[in-house]
Amino acid sequence: MKLLYKKTLGGICIQRYYSLDGQVRIPEQAEGQPVRELDSYVFSQTVRGREMPPQTVSDEPAVMGDVLEELVLPETLRKVGAYAFYNCPCFKRLSCYSTVEDWGAGVFTGCSGLEELDIRLMGGGKSCLKEILAELRQTLIVSCRNPEGELTARLVFPEFFEESVENTPARIIVREMHGCGHMYRYCFQGPDFDFREYDRLFPHVQVQEKPELVTRLALYRLYWPWDLTEEAAKSYWNYIKEHIKEAVLGLAARGELEILKWLSDAGPLGERELEEMTGAAALAEDARVSSVLMDAGHRHRENVGLKKKRTFEL
Repeated sequence: MKLLYKKTLGGICIQRYYSLDGQVRIPEQAEGQPVRELDSYVFSQTVRGREMPPQTVSDEPAVMGDVLEELVLPETLRKVGAYAFYNCPCFKRLSCYSTVEDWGAGVFTGCSGLEELDIRLMGGGKSCLKEILAELRQTLIVSCRNPEGELTARLVFPEFFEESVENTPARIIVREMHGCGHMYRYCFQGPDFDFREYDRLFPHVQVQEKPELVTRLALYRLYWPWDLTEEAAKSYWNYIKEHIKEAVLGLAARGELEILKWLSDAGPLGERELEEMTGAAALAEDARVSSVLMDAGHRHRENVGLKKKRTFEL
């Protein structure tokens, strides 16, 4: 890994990153000074407003364009320059701290493949989560961590897009919004994310999105129940019970076996749901999934037997 950077009054500004790997981790320091900025167009093949950096350094190519896949930003970072990720279509995962204060114009332009955000919410000041969500209109999975780095919630934000429709006789352009994702991106009270407002939007996503996405959203809220009310949990469970097949197939496809095991042992599910889960496991054609559900069925039958035995003895 090699860096091209410049020194500023606040610290280090990264201008280019060189590596044989598209998974990038920006260091916290360079020459003993904190890394505070990413320059404009830092990962773009296009560079405007400054001299084009060299394509290679010490036989290591610049990470730019479709080479960038994942990016981890340090806690020291405060600014990301304009169009920093311009036309990086293979950029899939971003990890950062909520204390990044300045996200430049068009920073995510052309990042159509970005699907995961892992953010550590530091609290006590402005959070950049709202700003990032407003820029990304595609379906996004957001992992929220506390200041210690512990995962507290994982949220699904559905996609949305705007369409301009011309009313020709009146010569009026009407903007139409498609998808409920824009409502989910407004779930904030000041700088803080409002989990209860997020949960109150569940009826909208049920109507506008496919069960594969809705079950994922519901499962994540139940598995990581940060600020989850009993009423919201009941609503999520009711949907999961009605779409247990989609829930199992989705977990199998993503390899989320720990959540599947938890789901198979969860209290609200009964014999019917377990039978449907076993049938879905056959469709998944994954021996690990079948094993988890067979064990769950065995434990369920044992528990039922114990309850019957206790009832008889009484």
